[in-house]
Amino acid sequence: MARFLLVLQLPPAVAANSVLDSLTSLLDQVDAEVDHRTPAHLSALLKPAGESQRMQLFADLQSKTGGARLELVLLSREGMGTGAPITRQMFERLVGLLEQQLSSLPLVFRSDRDGAVPI
Repeated sequence: MARFLLVLQLPPAVAANSVLDSLTSLLDQVDAEVDHRTPAHLSALLKPAGESQRMQLFADLQSKTGGARLELVLLSREGMGTGAPITRQMFERLVGLLEQQLSSLPLVFRSDRDGAVPI
């Protein structure tokens, strides 16, 4: 099972609930369908065009000692033993879109670069 995690730091001036709202454009660009939403959490289903592999994206707002964080997790049934190329490609696309649309949120952790579990 493929699992890629991304953690972004929220500056104190950013309203946490507005962050999930700001993901709407990104979700539209990857043809994601939101299936659950609360003020601090959302989950969406993704199925890349031309692929049979379905993926699930979770976005959670977390309160941490150093400030609020946005955690994004992309999951699929694709095997990590093969590097999960389809899921990895979608993860890279999400990272690129986040860098464009939420550039004010510093990246603090990326599982494909930093390891499986954030510090």
